[in-house]
Amino acid sequence: MAKASAAQALEWPASRAKDEAKEHLAQQIISAFNSLARSSLLGTSVGDVSVRMFGTDSILITPEMPFVEELTINDLLEVTMGGRIMHRRGRPSFSQQMHLAIYRQRPDVKAIVHSHAPVATVLGICELPIPPVTVDAVPFVDLPRVPAFLRDGQWAQEVSARLAGEAPAALLLNHGIVTIGTNLQQAVRRTLALEETARILVLCYLLQQVPVTLPPEVVEILRQALL
Repeated sequence: MAKASAAQALEWPASRAKDEAKEHLAQQIISAFNSLARSSLLGTSVGDVSVRMFGTDSILITPEMPFVEELTINDLLEVTMGGRIMHRRGRPSFSQQMHLAIYRQRPDVKAIVHSHAPVATVLGICELPIPPVTVDAVPFVDLPRVPAFLRDGQWAQEVSARLAGEAPAALLLNHGIVTIGTNLQQAVRRTLALEETARILVLCYLLQQVPVTLPPEVVEILRQALL
């Protein structure tokens, strides 16, 4: 009996630490979600944010949400890499399988943001190029573009396959963008940077002006530093 009590005493701090780490990640997701909403990057049909849970085979991800303002920690879903929902309060989003496919393809990815960023979406549906017009634009040159809503679950696999290299994001034709990161802050920053790059480019196209690009040697230096 004493041995059992000692084992339980050892397990309790570990369990508490795990719960605290999970709550910290959940708070980060809520903060990122609200930040994206304030920047008008989620759209009326929202989007989704996820993080890989350290030391586990699971992720935390936002559910399908009717209203951004109503999202709470208790709404988040804990999902295994195999797709099993461990803790559930809300309904899984359509894009959940895409998140899981990317995590399985890229062990280095710790966070994913899928948003319906309006101007970046324009780049996709109009098939506009992304030249290196600013420092922020450099990582997004030659972004993969993925057709929307392929049949029989092919869409999630296609997105993950296109992100198998070093691309930090992908344009989801007719369905927004997805950005990845080694942490949630990086994934969010990449979302904001891609949308800002899109605004600059679309404004140039509206003015019917060809934007001046950075010199190739500068682009190469920046690519090595930023990717």
